[in-house]
Amino acid sequence: MLKLQEAADSCDIISMLHLIRTTLTRDLGGMGMLRLYKHSWFGTKTLISDYIETAVATIEKFQKVTEGPNFSTAESRHYQTSVEDALKYFGRSALTLSGGANLGMKHIGVVKALWEAELLPDIVSGASAGSIVAAICCTATDQEMVDVLKRFPTSDLAVFDAPGIEGLYWFKERIHHAWETRAFYAIKNLERVMKSWVRDLTFREAHNKTGRILNICISSFESSEPRLLNHVTAPDVYIWSAVCASCSVPFVFQPATIYEKDPKTGQSKIWMLHSQQWVDGSLDHDIPLRKLSEMFNVNFFIVSQVNPHVRLFLEAEEQFKGVQPTTDVPGRGTIRTGMMLFNEEMVYRAQMMTDWGVPHVVTRGVSVFNQQYTGDINILPEIEPMDFMFMMANPTPEFMLRSTELGERATWPKMCRIKNSVAIEKALIRAINEFRDRVNFGPEAAKARQPVDGSNRGRSRTAGRRRPSFLRRRSLSSETSDNLGPGIWRGSGPPSPSPSRGMKRNSSMGSIMESLWLGLTPLTMRPNILTPQAGVSNELTTLTPAASDSNNLTVMNDLRAPTFSFAVDGESEMEYEDAIISAYSKGTPVQGDLAPSEPPSSPIQTLKNLFGGPH
Repeated sequence: MLKLQEAADSCDIISMLHLIRTTLTRDLGGMGMLRLYKHSWFGTKTLISDYIETAVATIEKFQKVTEGPNFSTAESRHYQTSVEDALKYFGRSALTLSGGANLGMKHIGVVKALWEAELLPDIVSGASAGSIVAAICCTATDQEMVDVLKRFPTSDLAVFDAPGIEGLYWFKERIHHAWETRAFYAIKNLERVMKSWVRDLTFREAHNKTGRILNICISSFESSEPRLLNHVTAPDVYIWSAVCASCSVPFVFQPATIYEKDPKTGQSKIWMLHSQQWVDGSLDHDIPLRKLSEMFNVNFFIVSQVNPHVRLFLEAEEQFKGVQPTTDVPGRGTIRTGMMLFNEEMVYRAQMMTDWGVPHVVTRGVSVFNQQYTGDINILPEIEPMDFMFMMANPTPEFMLRSTELGERATWPKMCRIKNSVAIEKALIRAINEFRDRVNFGPEAAKARQPVDGSNRGRSRTAGRRRPSFLRRRSLSSETSDNLGPGIWRGSGPPSPSPSRGMKRNSSMGSIMESLWLGLTPLTMRPNILTPQAGVSNELTTLTPAASDSNNLTVMNDLRAPTFSFAVDGESEMEYEDAIISAYSKGTPVQGDLAPSEPPSSPIQTLKNLFGGPH
């Protein structure tokens, strides 16, 4: 704690970043121990509070000193990555809401208490009735949450029966529906209620809208393979469809089919076609601890548990009456020990029946006793005796208001412990969001998004593009000096680049014309110095090429101009730089005004002069 304070006071960026990445932990010195919060819920954990406040202040100071025009986008991205690594080491927290039919409506009080204290985790999981509360809260933005929490207890929540069905007609309707479908209630009422709250939002759309991670547990009716639906595993699945599947308690609702939105057409279609139907998620994993840990690095679980069959087997928390205990944690009593033995015996017998080949449907319900239903902090709202009588009835506004109050009361004693466990995590998440905004919306990012004049965004059409080989200037000789050979000197103009040694000579007429057009530099004749054949092999020089020899080209100008002959050996595999050009003049040497006065100004003019075309 002192090192964090010193680094923050000195504004040492390197020290603060190092301490944030390496020293922050959730249970430092056992500060999450339950007994610390039994003598007094608030106000006596001074050292723990000082550590939490110092860590949060250091993170906020690090954000402040790294802000400004002196820090580039690359530095902000580095700081963002470093804080993300610190969050990976620290871990994430999650709120998990259990099932329990109408008793699950008490979860709304838990969510409300955490939201008002700004301690609601971004990762929320729900199973069965808990999925209803989780879906409604995770599809509302921060601005909408206040209205949702206020309107939810008094809204239409007729999930079991249609509104207005009472008395004898209700009994007749239930018997008729059970006879036809082998389920007591119709799932269409729940579907209607969920569509009125979440509309046709998918998991991906809800995550993009709110930033929260919604997880809904479902189970397969035929196997014990649990599934966790979220924006990663089922991004296009409708949330209302997943909630209906998670609430499909066997023989209460029919097994449900899950629907998703086609990403191309936007139409509804069956998710995982030809797959099994889905039932209540509480059957296999009411609290998906392992899945959340693997997918989102969750290492701290806040569990709101209202399942009646689970509450019977949960161990009661140690109770104190104003005096801090000094003895060890008391052991289980006789009744609690007997219930734990009964639980283990049922799991053992079910495993034996499975080994004997008994159908899985017979032992399907035993998995309810073979789960972990508690987390790091357990919130247990009070269940009144009259609540059991209306577990399968539409909740009334009075019942909802009472359930919300009981959920809040069960959460308030845990508030200090939750705050000390998640305050640093919340500060790290705020820092990550701040650095992400700097990277994505900073001055450099805004400048990069500005439109540039021109269709090519300011770059030349040929920028970074290599010219084709047939457009590059070439010389048929490897000589770099002005003396190209006997009787030939380079005239004015830029030097021609040497050809590639990997390029083989093409002996066709078109290749020679191409070289003549693009590769030749204007040449100036020096008469009366060398004979036409001086220094040239007789085998490579042809004075009068044959008419049928397509590998020899003679270009004749008018009578006043000299005659040039280009002879190329078409049989050998010589490269361009090994070819020999021989220029000679028929008749008398070129002298006086017959000699060219200046080189042609362009390749077209050169060809016109050579072929004797009009000037």
